[in-house]
Amino acid sequence: MQMTDDLRKALIVGAVITAASIAASVIPVWIWLQFDPVIDHASVYISCIVLPAIIAPTCSFFLLRAQMRAEKLARENDRLANSDQLTGLPNRRAFFAAAETLRARAKFGGGVLACAIADLDHFKLVNDEFGHDAGDAVLKSVGGVLLETAPPGGIAARLGGEEFALVGLFESKAAARAVFNQVVASVGASTCDHGGTLLSIKISLGFAAAEPGESISTLMSRADRALYEAKRTGRNRALAADEVSEPMRVPAPNIRRARG
Repeated sequence: MQMTDDLRKALIVGAVITAASIAASVIPVWIWLQFDPVIDHASVYISCIVLPAIIAPTCSFFLLRAQMRAEKLARENDRLANSDQLTGLPNRRAFFAAAETLRARAKFGGGVLACAIADLDHFKLVNDEFGHDAGDAVLKSVGGVLLETAPPGGIAARLGGEEFALVGLFESKAAARAVFNQVVASVGASTCDHGGTLLSIKISLGFAAAEPGESISTLMSRADRALYEAKRTGRNRALAADEVSEPMRVPAPNIRRARG
């Protein structure tokens, strides 16, 4: 689709440059001929048309090729800046940008904003037993499932490591719960074929529905607490932030809690 748009743009610009070149040649000669009718009119007009018709497309080709290369590079830079190279999902940066956009829509009655954080269960065991290639294959597989089960109008993203996130607008908190439960079930029902070995995949997920005026950062913190509780109470489940009875203790500075 993009190449079609580029080609159409190139043809239009080339045609405009060619027509302008011809007009710039013909008009002055026509004026000249009004004062000097002895000149062979046909030869002059043919020269005015043929020469620009040869020169303009050649110039247009090099100019447009440079423009298309620049646009392609810009698109590639944008892709690299906003997507995860392993899974192809949006990355952390793109996720928070999308979440802020949905948050703005929710303010005007666009629905209930809900965010979720998902973490693979026992992912370290996959890397330790089958190697990091298998771990990468599992991450790609999970990314594909999340892409298919992402909330309509929302996105699924990879935050880093074995951690993923989802955000969307829902009709109600119950609708958000149903979608996130389905995400966990879909991942749990999938397998990853790594060199003929089928690896089962499970995830734990915590989610939270936004309160009025709540920032994305605070919303994600509540989802993260729900994820931690889902891990602590059995894994392979989706847990809402409002189901967490006690707040999580704040971890010591510079210490990242293990999930697995």
